[in-house]
Amino acid sequence: MTFAANRVRAVGVLVLAAFLLPALAAAQEPEWRLAEWTAHEREFFLDGPQFLLPPAELERVRNLDPASRLEYIDAFLGRGSVAEAVEHRRQRVRMAGLPFFDVRARLLFLHGEPDGIDPVDCDQTFRPLQLWRYGPEEGEHTNLVLFQPKPNEVFRLWLPEDTKRALYMPEMEYFLEQYEELRGLLRARRFDLQVCEEARRVDEITGIRGLFGFRRDRRTDEDFLAWLAPPAEVEAWAGEAASDVVPGPAPLELEDPILTFPEQRGQRILARILLSLPPGAPVEPFVDDAGRQQTRINVEGMVELPGQVFDTFKMRFVGSAPEPDRSLALPVEQLFRPGSVLLLRLFVRDEVGGAAAFASVPVEVPLMPTAAPVEPEDQLRLVMAADDLPETVLDARNAIMLVPPESEVVIGLWRADTLITGDNIVAVRFLVDDRVQVTRRRPPFTAEVRLAKYPEEQVVRVEGLNAEREVVDADEIVLNQQRGELRVTINEPRRGARVSGTVEAVATVVVPEERLVQEVEFSVDGEVQTVLSRPPWRAEVEVPVGVGEQDLVYLTIAATLDDGSRAEDVRFLNAPAFTETLEVDLVELYTTVVDGQNRPVTSLGESDFTVFEDGRRQELAKFELVEDLPLTLGVVIDTSGSMETSLGEARRTASQFLANMITPRDRSFAVAFATRPELLIGRTSDVSAVALSIERLRAAGATALHDALITSLYYFRGVRGRRALVLLSDGEDTSSSVDYRDAEEYARRSGVAIYTIGLGVGRTQMILRNKLSDLAKVTGGRSFFISRAEDLAPVYGDIERELRSQYLLAYTSDRGGEGEEYREVEVRVKGRYKARTISGYYP
Repeated sequence: MTFAANRVRAVGVLVLAAFLLPALAAAQEPEWRLAEWTAHEREFFLDGPQFLLPPAELERVRNLDPASRLEYIDAFLGRGSVAEAVEHRRQRVRMAGLPFFDVRARLLFLHGEPDGIDPVDCDQTFRPLQLWRYGPEEGEHTNLVLFQPKPNEVFRLWLPEDTKRALYMPEMEYFLEQYEELRGLLRARRFDLQVCEEARRVDEITGIRGLFGFRRDRRTDEDFLAWLAPPAEVEAWAGEAASDVVPGPAPLELEDPILTFPEQRGQRILARILLSLPPGAPVEPFVDDAGRQQTRINVEGMVELPGQVFDTFKMRFVGSAPEPDRSLALPVEQLFRPGSVLLLRLFVRDEVGGAAAFASVPVEVPLMPTAAPVEPEDQLRLVMAADDLPETVLDARNAIMLVPPESEVVIGLWRADTLITGDNIVAVRFLVDDRVQVTRRRPPFTAEVRLAKYPEEQVVRVEGLNAEREVVDADEIVLNQQRGELRVTINEPRRGARVSGTVEAVATVVVPEERLVQEVEFSVDGEVQTVLSRPPWRAEVEVPVGVGEQDLVYLTIAATLDDGSRAEDVRFLNAPAFTETLEVDLVELYTTVVDGQNRPVTSLGESDFTVFEDGRRQELAKFELVEDLPLTLGVVIDTSGSMETSLGEARRTASQFLANMITPRDRSFAVAFATRPELLIGRTSDVSAVALSIERLRAAGATALHDALITSLYYFRGVRGRRALVLLSDGEDTSSSVDYRDAEEYARRSGVAIYTIGLGVGRTQMILRNKLSDLAKVTGGRSFFISRAEDLAPVYGDIERELRSQYLLAYTSDRGGEGEEYREVEVRVKGRYKARTISGYYP
């Protein structure tokens, strides 16, 4: 989340308001004095204790000389249990992931965790709201309304002087004004009450019905502002807060960060922050699919300016477990405006073991790049971490950079934007897979390039040319790179092909997260003919002519990653018939069998099944009931504006479904879509992280159903085994770049079972109903149509039961690998049962 300044306004005639407002202003004073303050002082003035002091006292302490200031802070924290209380409440704010200038952080620090927090999920009625309750629901308690005035700003405490208008979205505010004007002519309920159940509760807490229905007994600004006032007795506050122990992760220790500013990129200075865990840090390794010991460390960062969050970022470091005597380097890079002063807050967590560390780094950005640190120990740490630090240097005088796309999946037309520095570049050439598509000879140097219809790995390159048409600088981006377990698959020549002479060989390389392809070798009969360092993985090879009938010729394509790991695929060319069976893959059909009431049937044996391919019966080579095989599950949720009243229940049920369905052996991911699809979180075994990403969704925008389908299926690329996608939508596509037929064909090729849920899709919406039904039918899934979001829970229950009750039927096609056309598959089962599986496959 990104936050901006939090400013609480109060009525000037109120004594308490006049007392508090200077305190808030002092806590957010633009002059941070980060260079003047020590880390101890910085924590005192910015990380909570400032809320414990009256405004005049806080200002007086800040203006003391350094020695007196430190003496005061030590004496203040040394009173009773104040230091312990401050640390506990500070930990509570940090675990909530809030900046300290957000009013929620202030309330947590002063009063601890509330007894109730109820988000108001009515995006088209209210701005983002949270209703906080301190005290038992059935007893004496206080309710507070916290709201976010604008996107990307921090939450504020609502005050009566803000008026109720501050809480409503502009459209609803207009509708309510019309309602008030026509009150005597309308018999309908107030518009906000019709679409948002929580609107009545907001009325009760604020004491205002709608816009103008003021209650005489409503609370005043003073009543609300009292919750932000410093405690009258700090020692009494500390006694209660010290007992407020916050469960947290095991602590990690960080070495002192090293901050350098090595280069300028465009109008920004690159800040390179080297974080590192000391030797022997309690980091738990895991064993990857290749049997290697790896570590997985997450770094979350929040860049703060006075009173606002400038930026946030997340990084994941996956690599080999370090030697016992070496630090684990975590290099972070950010671009900042020259001369700016910022505070970088960091949360470092071992994703496997859970241990974590918090750190804050003051950043004073110079006007120009600076040299490396002169301290010998810092230089040594930089040298030891050199393998993790990028070495490229951007020539600020004449350089070109291709702006990465917003989405990880890019298809069709994509607008490629460039950033250019210097005067020598007068033209830009745009290439896709080394083929020139367009050349721009005047600004703006941007172009729409045409990509493949379906997601496939492609390289977009830009070349900056001078007046003599010489390449001054170039940049490139690999789009749609497949991620997963390292694997190489030869696509061309196809199995069974008889070729000789010059032949084009094509491969697909699936690359694990955080790894890069170093090279791909193309060999014939063990002799390397071509080595490529970047995609597309396509090369011409020479196949011997006139080999004997029993002579084997084999093509090998091998990929080596930056960590030295290697994988290869081998294809026999012009092979005798007896060798061809060595290469034929099993066709795997994950099959669900249900009775007449759509209940899964799990008591059948192999003899109860018959499999046909293009009408010809196939012999089963493998049969088993797969209740517990690892599953990769994707959840796709429509967040368009029409989902406003349903999204809250959709989030809750989807999170519960994942919690019930996903085991430690499984993986899941989440995608949301409105005007365009967005990956919320990639494949992970951390089901709580996926649920958290879903809980943050808001409803707004159009509906890109087709694009969302292709994007979601793309994230299964490189994944084997059981795969399923659950897609929820309430409306027809209105903004996709891909038409439905192409999306359906991509789904057919994916081999992923798709479960579609149509929410509020009436029987008259035949086009959308047919789309959702057909997608499920051709992929072996199931379609559901419900009228209310409250019916989602039983639907997810049915999907869960089906996925836990599938049969694996595998066979070797009697046609081998010949041909490229689609092959229809049918599974028949004895009795009055129905079998569901994919409708076919491409060899």
